Amino acid sequence: RGGSQGTNRTVETGGDFPDYERLVHALSKRFGGKWYLFLRLHPQLVARDLDKEQGDDLGADGFVINVSRVDDMYELLAGCDAFMTDYSSAAFDASVMRVPVFLYTQDYREYERERGKLLWDLEKLPFPLAFHMDELERQVDNFDEERYAEELKRLFVVTEMEEDGQASVHVVDSIVSMTDR
Repeated sequence: RGGSQGTNRTVETGGDFPDYERLVHALSKRFGGKWYLFLRLHPQLVARDLDKEQGDDLGADGFVINVSRVDDMYELLAGCDAFMTDYSSAAFDASVMRVPVFLYTQDYREYERERGKLLWDLEKLPFPLAFHMDELERQVDNFDEERYAEELKRLFVVTEMEEDGQASVHVVDSIVSMTDR
């Protein structure tokens, strides 16, 4: 992602953007197995067909797959073993599914300058935070599942996030309790 909401947005590669080969190597080294990356561009970029410039297969060995046009992101999340984003609230969706979330925010200062303060302090979230590729590799290498699970518990208590598979029941109960007054 390049540019802010008020400027011409583009898809950029290189520079401070993630090195997908290094990321796949770090994930394989830390968690084992063979890894594939699903690349999902922002819907504003997809609407302008900028995802087509990226092609369907971005990795030299076919390990980066463009899923920008898959309708249901949550089906993708359900099949993921890790999730990386910059500022997307999808990090919270992944965390509820107990998927390890990594934040890669190489443009944090510029992003905040253009858009203003975020609703949350990234450094207080349980998600490992990286401002450059070397730091992202270290965050993956040093990922601690037990610590992450404990920090998620604290986040869910503080934010009152609850996922017990009974959301509809809770909504109906809440509506009924309001109408009984």
